[in-house]
Amino acid sequence: MKRGYRLLGWALLLSGAPSACSGGHVGAASSNGASATSGASAGGGEGGGAATSTGEGGGAAVGAGEGGGAAVGAGAGAGPSGECAALAPGPFEPALVTAVFSGSEDFAFDGRGYLVAKQGSNLVRFDATGRTSNFASLPGPQGPVPGLRYRPDGTLVAALPARGAVVQISATGRVDDYVTGLTDPNGLAPDAQGNVWATDLAGDRVIRLNPDATIDEIASGAPEVSEPNGIAFDPARRAVFYTNSSAGEIRRIDLNNPGEPPSLVATVASSVLDGLVLDTCGHLYTVDTENRTLYRVRLDAGGAALGEAELLARFPTGVANAQFGAGPGFDARTLYVGGAAGSIYAVAVGIAGAPVPAPPEAP
Repeated sequence: MKRGYRLLGWALLLSGAPSACSGGHVGAASSNGASATSGASAGGGEGGGAATSTGEGGGAAVGAGEGGGAAVGAGAGAGPSGECAALAPGPFEPALVTAVFSGSEDFAFDGRGYLVAKQGSNLVRFDATGRTSNFASLPGPQGPVPGLRYRPDGTLVAALPARGAVVQISATGRVDDYVTGLTDPNGLAPDAQGNVWATDLAGDRVIRLNPDATIDEIASGAPEVSEPNGIAFDPARRAVFYTNSSAGEIRRIDLNNPGEPPSLVATVASSVLDGLVLDTCGHLYTVDTENRTLYRVRLDAGGAALGEAELLARFPTGVANAQFGAGPGFDARTLYVGGAAGSIYAVAVGIAGAPVPAPPEAP
């Protein structure tokens, strides 16, 4: 496919982004950019790990709930009620799901009962009984896969920094180049229109990869964009959140106010922040790869932090990314956390994730 670079046209960008929905974590007012700083855990309650059952091929398999649809919250920062007002505090005890992967900093749920991640030079599908099967072979040179996500048309996109490329994998496992010539592609966050919001870590850029493989530069340049890593697209707030990894920062790009520099949302002291994910209440979860920990940052309706980052879990092996469960055998109210060391853990946070693009349902 052709590759092109062009500076972001904000009118085009905003017309391509979904409008705010009426449920969940809609942000009615813009935030003031206030930040929160944390170096310690918050909350004193003891959590419980997800229930597990023994399965073939790789440790314990989660057998809790049927994933898929996310519950709709009442709205963060705007008088939340129900489950959004009663989020259980951490820390929680993570439960090992499997340890069969290797070199996959990220993973993805296909919504049909499979978790997909890298194992050697292949992408492998893992189901909740512990069975694995090869899905696709990745082109060399080999290296970690820091970004792995499904687009709404059913194609899987994977960041391959060793090749400076993002590839796309069809439902049958065919691998094709999507975008090449990138410096260091890392986090990926598809939207409902088929665009892929991405971080270019060594390039100090947040970019948007369009369906035609052209590239829009959204923000760039230190210190606002410095080794960007994890990324989350929030259509309700019309915002993009990302982590500046070595700085331990979470920042926000407000798509309603083009031209404004990215706002500082929160800082987690002495951390190296990687993946980001949103829950249905509009709160962010981020992984600290330096200390093998998971944090939650509660946000108001405009995307500003409501307080310091809360420590939710500690892990015995390296972790980098987190995703809410989806599909048969994976609990939609559990956060799954994994990293290049090959282990996937379940953290029963008791809330569902914000809706994300998923492959079409099987006929």
